Amino acid sequence: MICLIFLLLFFSFPSLKAQPLQKIYSGLDNATSLYVTQNSIYVVEQGNNRLLKLDHSGKLLETIGGKGSGNYQFSKPVDVDATNGLKIFVTDYNNRRVQVFDKRGQYLSSISASDTFGDNRPYNPTQIAVNGLGEVFFVDEAENYIRRFDLDSNLLDEFRISSEIESVNEMGVTSREILILDKKSATIHRLALNGSYQGFYAADGVRALFTTEQGLWKSFSNRIEFENRSKQKKTIQLTSEVNVVDVQVLEGIAFILTAEVLFKVSGLEQ
Repeated sequence: MICLIFLLLFFSFPSLKAQPLQKIYSGLDNATSLYVTQNSIYVVEQGNNRLLKLDHSGKLLETIGGKGSGNYQFSKPVDVDATNGLKIFVTDYNNRRVQVFDKRGQYLSSISASDTFGDNRPYNPTQIAVNGLGEVFFVDEAENYIRRFDLDSNLLDEFRISSEIESVNEMGVTSREILILDKKSATIHRLALNGSYQGFYAADGVRALFTTEQGLWKSFSNRIEFENRSKQKKTIQLTSEVNVVDVQVLEGIAFILTAEVLFKVSGLEQ
């Protein structure tokens, strides 16, 4: 209901004034991903091989990780999805696994090739996304596959990534489709949940995407654009340019991540 009210307000205004970037956390070392829940923000800090948990004002609450191969350790973490805050999934590239934590940051399990297939197949997870149906999708760069699990880490499906896709820089998943940002071809590709190719959007200049059941957010260096399922569009200009790595939007607030800084942009409903 909150999301619906926000979208009605959002499209009630033909244009929004340029919005300032509020720096809420800085000093990050090669941050690569963020995920925002109702209470928390999770940031993958690849340079320090750890996951940060912050509140919405940017106060650091907890850190998980450090370089290594044991539980609670990472070697080149890439992406995070915290679902509804009950389970947190982090792709651990060099350790060839996805680590799973609970909302308190306690280690639960890992999704690895040996556990899933019983062998030592190449397995390098990069982008990860969980849809509203509780299905976990992640990209296996080693075999150019997308693998699909349930929330209990049981394999549901796997399929080769379509040849139309040149690079997988970010992935969003809804209950209907998979969206992949391909910066190499400046394209957002649309896949069905079984991997069949459905089409594409032009994405020249898009640095990051965030998808919901209501529509698609695209972040550029100087603006954020939203398009809902009815193809209505809205653009929010920013007062300064940033080198965007990831973006998430929650209840009229955009959280924008660069490799060094986390910003907040409020007032999207104005």
